[in-house]
Amino acid sequence: MIVMKFGGASLSNSQGIIKACRIIKNYSGKNKVILVVSAMKGITDKLYQVVELLKRKQLKKALAIYKEIKSSHFQALSVIKSSAERVKLESELINITSRLENFVKNVVHKEITPARCDFIVSFGERLSCPIIATALESTGLLAYPIDASLIIATNHAFGNAVPLYKKSQSHITKIIFPLINNGVIPVITGFIGFAKDGCTTTLGRGGSDLTASYLANLLNAKALYLWKDVDGFYTNDPHKDKNAKLMQHLSYKQAEKMAKDGAKIIYYKAIRPVEKKLIPIYVKSFINPSLQGTTVSKII
Repeated sequence: MIVMKFGGASLSNSQGIIKACRIIKNYSGKNKVILVVSAMKGITDKLYQVVELLKRKQLKKALAIYKEIKSSHFQALSVIKSSAERVKLESELINITSRLENFVKNVVHKEITPARCDFIVSFGERLSCPIIATALESTGLLAYPIDASLIIATNHAFGNAVPLYKKSQSHITKIIFPLINNGVIPVITGFIGFAKDGCTTTLGRGGSDLTASYLANLLNAKALYLWKDVDGFYTNDPHKDKNAKLMQHLSYKQAEKMAKDGAKIIYYKAIRPVEKKLIPIYVKSFINPSLQGTTVSKII
């Protein structure tokens, strides 16, 4: 069993989604795969813009950005070749976007609390998840979308929530294991969870990495694959330094330090959950999936 996570950069358009599906299909031949997905590229930033506009009571501008978000996801429907599947997915996206639109309209005259902010910004993953699940099914795989606000229990630290292991385990066992045992790939929203009162929470920017790492721990996965738009960790920023070299192996501590020091490859909080069970992290490029990438493990 392996956990795979695809970031927003890999889901930026229909070509990226198709490529991600090919990678997943390739790995699913020999492994039971649990998939975690981020929001499509740029969507979370736009949702935070909506929040800021609502704080200033600028509903018209907030709705204009909402329409951009909606349009981006409906354009992604082109990856679904089956008309029946496309119609079903379109109906689901209409329901999700309508829920967001209604909330935005109703909350504009209220205080934009951290809880309301988390609810709004959670919609990036809630929209990308069914698209990826349907795209996988169109390749012949069995897949099922899961909203992590049904399985990832957290505390009430809105915007930077901490997953709660014991409270999540029963939800994960009840929902995910039956799917895996029946050959279905669970497609899970990254970044979000739920607090005791049922409120949606978010795990902080980069939180989808934490979702994937947390699930790898609870499911006792043999590996965590993080698919990025870079080849792995480098000795320096390869966009600025032509002599930067790929680091093929890192210890957990080295990777965590580099992440804390500004290497935007892995969310630093995502390292500890897999380190506890010595689960290796494979940071790989979705652009060049055959490249070795960087392995993060106990032994260098």
